[in-house]
Amino acid sequence: MSEGINFSDRLGRCVIVVGLPYPNIASPDWKAKLEYIETTTVARLTTSEGLGREEATARGKSTARDFYENACMRAVNQSIGRAIRHRGDYAAIVLIDKRYGTDKIRGKLPGWIRDGLERDSHEKGLGGLMGALGGFFRSKAGKSTC
Repeated sequence: MSEGINFSDRLGRCVIVVGLPYPNIASPDWKAKLEYIETTTVARLTTSEGLGREEATARGKSTARDFYENACMRAVNQSIGRAIRHRGDYAAIVLIDKRYGTDKIRGKLPGWIRDGLERDSHEKGLGGLMGALGGFFRSKAGKSTC
């Protein structure tokens, strides 16, 4: 989706995100970013915090991994934000990937999205999704002036 395009009010009532849009980890830019984060974290932890090399390396890898995941989730959150532009606006949000059910990924979603997610919805299949979407839009019918 191009930058600067917003679908507020009736122009966008559903956002479907299929998978997790991770950047290409094999690209030279991402390799350099992750290596820089890892090495600077290790250097900081070994010099200023006095950690051993092994523990500092593990934390450096974890910090780089978090940075990589945050880039992915920023793209997800920006996509969702294209349809929901103000407090009175609404849109169904469909996240299609089992990993959205994990606490680590779920925890990187904004609270207002996380609070509205249905737990174990993947077990209901497509029929359950269609029923939930129908119920969501029926509940919104006539309530919005947008």
